Amino acid sequence: MSFNPPDVTTLRRLRPLSQFSDEQLQSLANQLSVQTARKKEVLIERGCSERFQLFVLKGSVQLTAGDGKQQELTFAGSDALNPVAQLRPSLYQVAAREPLQYLRIDPQLLTQFAQQVEDGGEDISVHIIEDDSEDNALALNLYQDLIADRITLPSLPEVAQRIQQEYRSENIDAESVASILMIDPAIAAKLIKIANSPVYQGLSATQTLQAAIVRLGLGVTYKQVMAYAVNELFRGQSSRISKRMHELWTHSRRVAAISRVLAKSTRLFDPEEAMLAGLTHDLGVIVIVEYVQKYNAGEPDKELIERTIQTMRPQITGLLMRKWNFSSEIVRVAEECENWFRNPRDEPDLCDLVLIAQCHSMMGSDAMKDIPPITTLPAMAKLNIGPKESVELLKQSNKEIREVEKLLM
Repeated sequence: MSFNPPDVTTLRRLRPLSQFSDEQLQSLANQLSVQTARKKEVLIERGCSERFQLFVLKGSVQLTAGDGKQQELTFAGSDALNPVAQLRPSLYQVAAREPLQYLRIDPQLLTQFAQQVEDGGEDISVHIIEDDSEDNALALNLYQDLIADRITLPSLPEVAQRIQQEYRSENIDAESVASILMIDPAIAAKLIKIANSPVYQGLSATQTLQAAIVRLGLGVTYKQVMAYAVNELFRGQSSRISKRMHELWTHSRRVAAISRVLAKSTRLFDPEEAMLAGLTHDLGVIVIVEYVQKYNAGEPDKELIERTIQTMRPQITGLLMRKWNFSSEIVRVAEECENWFRNPRDEPDLCDLVLIAQCHSMMGSDAMKDIPPITTLPAMAKLNIGPKESVELLKQSNKEIREVEKLLM
């Protein structure tokens, strides 16, 4: 195969690269090659777990799902481009409907490139370490079991299901919500505690559940009930994996609290919706860890668990959020919040906010070495706040962040 690097004009069409200058894109072009496909050539196999992003530069592709349903996507030579079928393992087979040109880009390449750009490297050289195919065996087994409906995803607690149904009713009010929640004394007590917390407190203490619901409002009450349901799911995990679940729950609460503060400050999103999205963005990890325990008898294989999480977390969390009837925005957060260079549109969405909240939650930790600098992310450019301003905001809001984290315990 001959090496055919793309030009800067071509790379400028790729929306994930919007934050890079022409000079930086020229350096990146030297790491890439435009490839050609014949008519009907398969570009992505269904079930493919290889981590790359496919950009069709011009032409049409056909996506075929497992149930045989098909979708056609056509790209003109001047279109701004997002990757095709980027979830892994892929839910679709992607095939060329006509001869076309395309680019395959490894996300790890973009991360390393962004890190070197931030460091001011002159001669940028990126080396990608290929994954061992054996490392993906467990992820593929999990994927196949999901497709075959051999995995039962956890359900919402009964009280949360009833509250969801009530919120679809036209006659919902504080009294009707209170009558449902009173069947669960633990959540009733939790809501009263939340209503009296520094985050929501009024002029005087609230003593009854109905008064707490009135103070919080129906929308906040609903999201706090869902947060309670998530908390209960974590509490139900076995002691063998309790340390990993504690780490996950600590991270999720931190991202939730930062998401709420950022949403309130930027005024772009409902703070409670942002908090819930941040809290649930990694929830599928619970399903994955439990699956690994059954698949791998004996002591937990931590490396195997982490590799499988990296591959399957977006799909499993997205499926769980759909089963729990969460909003399409929260489903999108679940599936895309670790796709650091995602840039589907010019306007910010909730996933952009949670993605930036995740970056802030990792600052000062070893995890920072594995993610791109926050200044290179398209999501950061869309929020009504700059990187330095957001860091300062979170420093000033540290007390509020801690209070929100406490409420989610």
